[in-house]
Amino acid sequence: MNRNLQAVIEAFTAGLFAISAILTALRTVTAWDDLYTDPLTFDRPIMGRMALHGGGTEVNLLGVIAQPTNLILWGLLAAAVAAAILHVVGRLQERFGPPLPRALNIGLLAATAAPWVVNSVPIAGLALGALACGLLVYGMKTLPAPARGLGFFPIAFLCGWFVMATCASLSLLAYYMGLGLERAILLGLLAAALLSVWIQLRIDRFPSFALAVIWAMIGLAGETAGTSITIATACVLGISALAVVLVRVTT
Repeated sequence: MNRNLQAVIEAFTAGLFAISAILTALRTVTAWDDLYTDPLTFDRPIMGRMALHGGGTEVNLLGVIAQPTNLILWGLLAAAVAAAILHVVGRLQERFGPPLPRALNIGLLAATAAPWVVNSVPIAGLALGALACGLLVYGMKTLPAPARGLGFFPIAFLCGWFVMATCASLSLLAYYMGLGLERAILLGLLAAALLSVWIQLRIDRFPSFALAVIWAMIGLAGETAGTSITIATACVLGISALAVVLVRVTT
């Protein structure tokens, strides 16, 4: 395949991911009834149990990472979109360099499709999310970083954001299946922390992955601090574990 065409495909997949992320987030504010999803909020009723408000009568598994509800998480989304744009620019600049593994492009396409599938077919959406994470990690692990530019730092940041978004969907699916909300969120956080530590150790050259995950956990802690000290504490523990890993891979 012509190298210029490959560079265009690589840039296109990252750009498509950014567009999908923006449109997914804006589904909480759009006037298009067919696309609208209520933003998720957390509340603690008088009985002392956590309850999930939002989503209307339909299941909404997108979560607060994909559909931000505070300034920290909106900032994270903006950073993820900026990372996608930086990746696009970098690939166009590297159009005469070696091509990226196909796993990265396929992973970005799977990550683009997952938010649009997860509500209607939850298992398929989560499977697409898991496939996307695996392909992105495999792609970053199997190819040396480009000699110029930011290398895989932007794509690693995107991967961190998407891992947290996928684990948030997993939490909400567990909640809708009958697990208590607090336990469901803790389950998702545990999965996110363990997976993130493993991935960061696999791609130790790119600490931007862990930075995205830490950013997301800070935003989630801020979102739930007034309703569940347990979840906020779990976020702090996850942040601490990833901080230790960051020190290890950067020193």
